[in-house]
Amino acid sequence: MFRNRRRASLIALFLPLALVAAACGDDDDAAGSTTDDTDRVEGDTASAGGLPTCLDFADLYALTGPEADGFANWSDAADVAAELGSTTELTDTELTVAGPGEESGTYDSFVELVIEEFNEDRGVDAAARTDYLSSPNDNVIVENLSSADGSLGWVGFAFYIENTDVLSAFELSNNAEGTPCTSPDPDTIASGDYPLSRDLFIYVNDDKAAESGSLQAYVDLYLGDLYDCATQAGYVALNDDSLAETVATWEATGFSGGTDDGTALDISGSSTVEPISQCVLAESGFAGAVEGPGTGDGFQRFCAGETDISDASRPIKDEEASDCDANGVEYTELKVAIDGIAVMTSA
Repeated sequence: MFRNRRRASLIALFLPLALVAAACGDDDDAAGSTTDDTDRVEGDTASAGGLPTCLDFADLYALTGPEADGFANWSDAADVAAELGSTTELTDTELTVAGPGEESGTYDSFVELVIEEFNEDRGVDAAARTDYLSSPNDNVIVENLSSADGSLGWVGFAFYIENTDVLSAFELSNNAEGTPCTSPDPDTIASGDYPLSRDLFIYVNDDKAAESGSLQAYVDLYLGDLYDCATQAGYVALNDDSLAETVATWEATGFSGGTDDGTALDISGSSTVEPISQCVLAESGFAGAVEGPGTGDGFQRFCAGETDISDASRPIKDEEASDCDANGVEYTELKVAIDGIAVMTSA
């Protein structure tokens, strides 16, 4: 039941690599170009628009964090970045920031990985600046970034790799001494070398799975014959050991082995995971719908007992788990892929 279509997965995996290579090219002066794995060059900037080729977490905090409200130019963030140890040259270039809103798991992951590195010591909230262009729709974020010179924003790697004709990704460093600037690609995301890597999940309602052969069969396919949907969507597949662990978790529930009984599936949550779930639903031919209002909104519906599966680009929060418990919703967490958050500007 859990046989993987590895050949198709490998083909889909190397396609994004080729796209990244084509997007970055060989020129060192394009934002998002790839460098060798060497220590970052202090003050290195791209000639196009004067933007840096590499940003560290101090830069990202200074440009997108809670102290950045009102910053209209890259240089406005220079003092904060310098206070945090950055030596990046932030030039007097107009700044437009766009990214997911607070309902998104991508927002939560970005705040956890970047903002929370600094906010507590500086006595401010763990949140992004309040005056950026936020949207629950990744395609709207791509449009906002691609249409503004000097833009800066973040979105899931899969949406970046689909739009390399209009977007360039920055290399990132996580501020650790000697940490090289690293571009997002399937290899660096899978290895964790890219500092904004994260796991993707689906959460299955146990009671609904016990009653629905379609839900059981859908998850079987998700982790088995249709697992290559993860790489088709542009994400990094779990390695064999990690996938086997996820499969074992699912099989331990006793729900695997079901058959489609025509029950319509209701799947909601992360817009990042949505393309995987939609692919599985389409290729399986099962009835149902997948929507991507955001991880937080998805958990709200899921913990109210309204949905069969909640797609998530982060683990469930304690307060969300408490809501599920209060409503008698028991669930199974399944890690399904690895993603990176791409930090981008207009190409």
